[in-house]
Amino acid sequence: MKIFNSTLVLIALCLSFELIAQENCTYEYDPAQTSLEWTAFKFAEKTGVKGKFDSIKVIGKQKDKTKLGAVKSLQFQIDVSSVNSGVPDRDGKIKKFFFRSVKGNGKISGNFSDIASGDTGTAKLNLRYGNSKTSIPVNFVWKDEIVEVTGTVDVVSLGLQTGLNQLNAECNDLHKGSDGVSKLWPTVDVKVVSTLKKVCK
Repeated sequence: MKIFNSTLVLIALCLSFELIAQENCTYEYDPAQTSLEWTAFKFAEKTGVKGKFDSIKVIGKQKDKTKLGAVKSLQFQIDVSSVNSGVPDRDGKIKKFFFRSVKGNGKISGNFSDIASGDTGTAKLNLRYGNSKTSIPVNFVWKDEIVEVTGTVDVVSLGLQTGLNQLNAECNDLHKGSDGVSKLWPTVDVKVVSTLKKVCK
């Protein structure tokens, strides 16, 4: 009986290994399953204001046999006019006083580089807006086909110091905290969440 049971276990293991060997999967970037959220900060006590961008265009290789291969060569453009904080009046001021302070095509372009292998790690997020460029460190976590990328952008490095000042002046009273000081912070937290398509044959 022991020999019989051992044989069954061996056959089951062999079948499992054979199925794994035969599985041919590819991963593909899916724009419909990707979001870019941001958190800006106001008041001296640094209270968060959340939002997102509704329009992100991605180009480059988007399909590969590995998850990393499906995303490592992607390049993207963010249409800043698609900024969405959930408050139309606020969005109008962000577009007019903040983003339009920089001459250009109204797009933030970028890509990722120095991506570490593994399910968790670091990478560089390279951004350009107008004539300004910056690279920031980001952290990423893979959970099956879902990747979450987080980092912090200093908008001054993208040439937006004037825009920051103009927006804070326009919304002076709205940016006053408990101490009565009007403040809009130059740092913005960003989070990208994307679910890749996995197709196996």
